[in-house]
Amino acid sequence: MGQIISATTRFDSQAAHRRDDFLAKARVLLSQAEVYRDKSQLIEALDAAYQAALRLAGARIADSPLARRRRGLPSGAWEQLKLVDEAGEAQAAEFSAYSRLRSRLLSGAQWDVSEVVVDELIGKVADFLVAVEGSLGWNLDAA
Repeated sequence: MGQIISATTRFDSQAAHRRDDFLAKARVLLSQAEVYRDKSQLIEALDAAYQAALRLAGARIADSPLARRRRGLPSGAWEQLKLVDEAGEAQAAEFSAYSRLRSRLLSGAQWDVSEVVVDELIGKVADFLVAVEGSLGWNLDAA
């Protein structure tokens, strides 16, 4: 006899896979940001750190009830993260502030960024990663 898998079970499995994929990509991007920072490639470091934050937002969204909704959601990751919970609202406000700077740097409208700003963003993203993994009950330091 065939195995019966409910739509809810399948959805939860897909959401967990998407969440884990976002987390894996965030770790890689954060690592790349640190390498760029060490090489004084500050624009690239800021871009990679910002992209890591976006992946972490995606992981939080994928792990929330919002992932089940198809209609009525804003299209932006930061706007969706605000809807997850109060922590998501604070995280969205913190990281969306870097969006304009990143855009100006990548478009060439601004030519440089300070090491302090890049280090600050990398630190915030590292803290965000710890918070997301902690909310999932993960403790990678113990492994």
